[in-house]
Amino acid sequence: MIGFSFILVNAILAATSLASPLEKRIDHNGIATFYEQNGGTGSCGQVHKESDRIIALSPSWQGSGYPPKYCGRKIEITNTGGGQNNNGQGKVIQATVADTCPGCDSNHLDLSHGAFQALTGGALDPPGQFNIRWHFCNVNGQC
Repeated sequence: MIGFSFILVNAILAATSLASPLEKRIDHNGIATFYEQNGGTGSCGQVHKESDRIIALSPSWQGSGYPPKYCGRKIEITNTGGGQNNNGQGKVIQATVADTCPGCDSNHLDLSHGAFQALTGGALDPPGQFNIRWHFCNVNGQC
């Protein structure tokens, strides 16, 4: 019986070590806009270039503590259309949460120029926004 228990325990350990650390993915539908960083620090405390692929999340996600809850978390974003001539529809990128967007609702992402342009094929305006589907990547960065 000891041999069977040993084999069973090893089989369980092997199965759990192969288990994916992925969290359940929940897609959100919203809009993307862009913002000017103007060389300032975001709410996560870092300065980024306009070309960096970063995101400002709504306070409903970020919370009121410091640093905000999702700082450094990666998000995968898909352009689902609605921009001028639907530029970039279907494009998918990953960007990092680096700021808070006080005027955004929970499904609205405010993007750096770099992230916005990557999803639109280079355009910023007009109209300056388009529809998106997005989800958080795992804490280990896997999307």
